Amino acid sequence: MPLIDLTIQHGRTLEEARARLETAVHEITGQFHTLVRRVEWAADRERVTIHGVGFWVEMRVDARVVHVTADAPILGGLLGGQAASRLKHIVQETFQKQLP
Repeated sequence: MPLIDLTIQHGRTLEEARARLETAVHEITGQFHTLVRRVEWAADRERVTIHGVGFWVEMRVDARVVHVTADAPILGGLLGGQAASRLKHIVQETFQKQLP
């Protein structure tokens, strides 16, 4: 079972959601840069997989929602839980609608 299985309604156009997905990936790879080994984007830029030492993250956007699935089988326990909390925070902050 994945450590994170999260779906958030983004309330944006698909193009805006793609841009936010890219922002989230930059934030995640920046936060975990010492552990990230590879980032693989789908041709349409609506899906990305981040592979790292002891973890993987898959994120995808569609017209309504962003889906995030991640696991950290090697990190496990406390360290995995802290990383999962940080990942959730990044995604929520990136996709949360800002008030005008």
